Amino acid sequence: MQKLFIDKWRWRIALFVGANFIGAAISPRLAGPFAFAMGLFLVIRILKIKPVQEFKNFKSSRVVTRTKSIIDAEIVDLKERITFYSTYKEQPVDASSDSGIVLQADEYAIAIASEVGLIESRSSGGVAEPNLIDEGRFLVTDKRGVFIGNNETREFVWSKLVSHQAEPLASAMVLYLSLSNRQKVSGIGMDAKSIKDVQQRIEFAVAVGLEREAQFLDKLKTQIAALEVEKTTAPD
Repeated sequence: MQKLFIDKWRWRIALFVGANFIGAAISPRLAGPFAFAMGLFLVIRILKIKPVQEFKNFKSSRVVTRTKSIIDAEIVDLKERITFYSTYKEQPVDASSDSGIVLQADEYAIAIASEVGLIESRSSGGVAEPNLIDEGRFLVTDKRGVFIGNNETREFVWSKLVSHQAEPLASAMVLYLSLSNRQKVSGIGMDAKSIKDVQQRIEFAVAVGLEREAQFLDKLKTQIAALEVEKTTAPD
């Protein structure tokens, strides 16, 4: 059986004429409103389809192709993180000599970020806005985070950490740290690359504090396995 095919413009015209005919058959006074309604419907369809299709084409053009080299770089990064986290107690992160922070006997430095800012929300005209309180450095250990500024020192104990969230602020980023024993939420402002590294180290430090270090490392290994599978079908 041959398939019936009607060009989209022809069925629109047929629909328009048919609506006019039906309206006239019911009542001559309905012919005009029927024709107007169907004409409006066709115009909306024409205007609606084109922008949607253009948006889909634009969206697909912005999708970044994940090549083998991109995936390999992600695998290398994960393997380096696993190596560091597995031996962090032996890693030379010298944070106490020039920062003025005395580490506890069983405390180990995991990262230190320089040129950061301490951010707090202050109300101005009934609206809470982020404000720079002080500038300094931020030390991450397996037990806490410590901001060491020119005028202030702020401690963030990981066992009290409720959540951590990175948000943009002008051309930089702020890592907000919410603690169960502190009503006001403070944040550490830094560049986007540094905040990603610091946030990863904090996630590991929290896992160590919860005695979930092995599970944390297993999660990274699972991510590597998934990337290896993805690489088999990725373009060069």
